[in-house]
Amino acid sequence: MAATKKCGPHTEIAANDATRVTRCACGTVHVTLLGPGVTLRMPAEAFRGVAAGLKAAAERLDDDARFGTTAIN
Repeated sequence: MAATKKCGPHTEIAANDATRVTRCACGTVHVTLLGPGVTLRMPAEAFRGVAAGLKAAAERLDDDARFGTTAIN
């Protein structure tokens, strides 16, 4: 397993009961899922894509699951 590299000071961008999003001094965005305690680190542009995908999924949660397509079994 690769050694983790420490980041500099963080600025909190947003937080709620489920997540905390911070930005490191180097520009890396850290998304922490508070329940399992998992932190994902990514460049800002990757975060924007992840956030857009999660937003689209959240908007469809109440859709009828029988309609739509999926690539996951």
